[in-house]
Amino acid sequence: MKTKEKILSTALDLFNTEGLQKVTLRKIAGSMGISQGNLNYHYKTKGDIVAALYYQLVEEMDQEMKKVVKEQPVMSFLFESSLTSMRTLYAYRFISKDLYHVLQAEVELTKHYLKLQKLRRQQYLTLFHHMISEGLLRSEDFEGEYERLYERMNILGDNWINAAIFFAPKGQSMVEYYHKLLFEVIYPYLTKKGKKEFCEIG
Repeated sequence: MKTKEKILSTALDLFNTEGLQKVTLRKIAGSMGISQGNLNYHYKTKGDIVAALYYQLVEEMDQEMKKVVKEQPVMSFLFESSLTSMRTLYAYRFISKDLYHVLQAEVELTKHYLKLQKLRRQQYLTLFHHMISEGLLRSEDFEGEYERLYERMNILGDNWINAAIFFAPKGQSMVEYYHKLLFEVIYPYLTKKGKKEFCEIG
């Protein structure tokens, strides 16, 4: 592993276990057994490391999502893709725990994050429309109902890691528990056909 890659790997472990605010460049360098000057040769600030890990997460998320077979029933795709996303987010959980501090590390991160959120929103609304056309999801009872459903799912998706710190049941996989919780949000909106497929998956 190259020094630059090792810096990111070490920083990720420290950020995840100790929290973003407590980890300094000196601590990262010390954990690696190198001088801070050596570390600074690769990354001048902690913000640079945080930004690199953020973009690494986005890239890893993209790669993992490509592994999810798209030529499958939409309900299965929704289940598998959301589980994959949550597993990847957990591997970089410091980002969710300290999202606002992460975004403050660099102005470009905020721009990228907001653009990503806009894309994700459109993807989910397109998915909901597809589920309606396949008879899995009922039509909206009022205008914008599924936009609001997405907002609720997004809030839960972005904050489940913080909730898990205090409320995750012991003896269960944190990711699987909260994935089930998130996936169940869509159940009341499903048709009889959709509920049947939902139960076959879950």
